[in-house]
Amino acid sequence: MWLVSSWFRVVDVVIAHQRFSKRVGTRLVYKLSWHQFSYPQLQYHTLPQQTSRKMPPKGKRKAREETPEKNDGAVSPPPVKRPNAGTSSAAAATSFFTPTSQKASPIEFIKHGSLLAALWEPVASSSKAVTAPLSDGKIKFAGFDLDSNLISTKSGKTFARDSEDWKWWHPTVPSKLRKMFEEGYRLVIFTNQNGLKASGSKADDKLKEWKKKINYIVTALNLPIHVYAATETDSYRKPRTGMFEYYLSELGADAPLVDMDSSVFVGDAAGRKGDFSAGDRKFAENLGLKFLTPEELFLNEEPRPYELDLDPASLPRSTVAPAFEKQYPLEVVVLCGRPGSGKSTLTRKYLVPLGYKRINQDILKTRDKCIKAAQGFLKEGESVVIDATNSSRDTRAVWKGVADKVKGATFRCIYLTTSEALCYHNDGARAYSGMKSLNPENRTSVGSMAFRTFKSKFQEPHVNEGFKDITVVDFEFRGTDAEFDVWKRHWAP
Repeated sequence: MWLVSSWFRVVDVVIAHQRFSKRVGTRLVYKLSWHQFSYPQLQYHTLPQQTSRKMPPKGKRKAREETPEKNDGAVSPPPVKRPNAGTSSAAAATSFFTPTSQKASPIEFIKHGSLLAALWEPVASSSKAVTAPLSDGKIKFAGFDLDSNLISTKSGKTFARDSEDWKWWHPTVPSKLRKMFEEGYRLVIFTNQNGLKASGSKADDKLKEWKKKINYIVTALNLPIHVYAATETDSYRKPRTGMFEYYLSELGADAPLVDMDSSVFVGDAAGRKGDFSAGDRKFAENLGLKFLTPEELFLNEEPRPYELDLDPASLPRSTVAPAFEKQYPLEVVVLCGRPGSGKSTLTRKYLVPLGYKRINQDILKTRDKCIKAAQGFLKEGESVVIDATNSSRDTRAVWKGVADKVKGATFRCIYLTTSEALCYHNDGARAYSGMKSLNPENRTSVGSMAFRTFKSKFQEPHVNEGFKDITVVDFEFRGTDAEFDVWKRHWAP
């Protein structure tokens, strides 16, 4: 009997029944039907020799061998049925039986702000396998979304329960990626992972599990691959291109040019019926890349119809100021519109030059301070514009009350009809483009909660609220060509 041990586990092989052995002279020869070990790190230890027992008479021994043995389960239970190993378990088993000198290191992420970035390579590969340019001196890459694209959950749930709750999206995924790698594509994963942004012990555990899952995936794939994960709603999050720009920076200033025409991005958020968004398709469009869905790449399916909620590049541009004029000596002008509808831009570019004083709660912080500031300007004979969403009749009524207390003040309204999708886009362009002229006040994104709040409270303005008139302004982009080139990209999923 043998005891087989390694540095991290001990396997006891115990033979307890006659049917696994035969007698040769006075020795017992055991037949092991398990693995034959030749692993260099395993050590074999001989257990003390058991005392031999008295042999039964030869005749009785022969009779016993000719009689079928009954298995009542008391001495030798039936063999244990081994469960089918999953992808993660198989990868772990492969790693166990691989010599240390041939094992790849676990994937290691570096944190760049909210971005997690890593490059994983098998031991047998080299940096040339990742960075070698094409014959024309350029490189090409194949970019991939991760969830519901390269992998899905084994549990069938939307979000993985743990590091082992994953499987390939389709069995052809590994072989297809290997073929693309052999065709000269660099493999890159660009994934949005907002679920990792929280802090605290539970969040730390969640991050560890996610990193462990990524390690299982890249080990099972066994190909050089870059992995980038955006953990916040910021410039790194698709469809914004911060992850790709960071990838370029990792290639180095002297890296060969990327052949964008030969490169491709694959993702499931494609704007089709049933897709949760079109963020992956928009990401590809922002980069000028060929776009494929996983069904098209891995299953060779025909493209399905899709629809984008917004195509900024096709929206009208204008160089003419909105049709609004100052008509009365003293005015209280209330703006009404969603966050990102263009209220502050309209105020700065067109209303302030007409002589209006801007009242903005983002600057003054409280409504009481806004009211006090407006009253002060009106007493000095200055007209004011209330630069806020002013979504409900009750909110607008507050400013009607301010106007009524000042003799000769006229109450007016400018209603900006900018759609919700376009407002989300404007909010993203302002917050994440990095272009100063599109965000002169360095404002951050208002977040989805502000849009939901406006929607829940919105009441379209009407003259019966006491307005002298209501000017309706539809959105048109007004700016330079350089500003338009930045603004027309996709900034919201």
